[in-house]
Amino acid sequence: MEEKKVVLITGGAMGQGRAHAYKYAENGFNVVLADMLDPSHEAFKETIASCEAKGAKVLAKKANITSTEDMEALFASVWETFGRLDVVIANAGIINFGYTWELTDEQVEKVMDINLIGTWRTDKYATKYMLKQGFGRIINISSTSGLYGTPQLATYCMSKWGILGLTKTLAKEVGSKGIIVNALCPTKVKTPMCETMDYVKFINDLTGKDFKSVEEMYAGVPFLEVEDIASMVYWLGTSREAGKFNGQGVPLDLGTLQ
Repeated sequence: MEEKKVVLITGGAMGQGRAHAYKYAENGFNVVLADMLDPSHEAFKETIASCEAKGAKVLAKKANITSTEDMEALFASVWETFGRLDVVIANAGIINFGYTWELTDEQVEKVMDINLIGTWRTDKYATKYMLKQGFGRIINISSTSGLYGTPQLATYCMSKWGILGLTKTLAKEVGSKGIIVNALCPTKVKTPMCETMDYVKFINDLTGKDFKSVEEMYAGVPFLEVEDIASMVYWLGTSREAGKFNGQGVPLDLGTLQ
């Protein structure tokens, strides 16, 4: 019987991370879920149980991607448990808002530390273990905000542009060693990160609309479903075709880049 492949997902407890986990689990992968939440959290437990119901063995860990100690321990545990690591999805990220001249050091440093440096740290340990086996695929989650500027979104844009620079550099470093590194650049997505009134206000400011709720915003502005992204991330992580390019930022943009 062929050994099951293994996927690791940061920010795996809910939102986009959960959708990625479900997609890989239902296609025969064992799943590693890393998140700031503890695995005993209700949302995290739901993700774990659903992956197991799809036939996956699940390794769930509380891990802070801004902590070298946590990430070293996470990847060591994966290697000890499974002895392989086929796909890593650097998905964890946050967002905040503010005009560039109004941002505080804390706002900028928090987003950069999680979104960009956390992705670098994820990629670092993914690469170390994939080099041992001579193959693997790394998928970094950037954004269409990594392809153009957006008012009040300097921190997010900075971090997501940086992820593309990291992706292109790492791809050149390891492409000859059997490791493929690409980034997906989705536009707005229906996830808990967008389901706040701060986000609604941001969209109102951006579009000139006057949405009074998340539901109104979802009805009035195009948003991707998490399953749309999961399908693309699965394709990037498994398909023969996606192994033919390296270091790319692939837009999933709902026409916003036209």
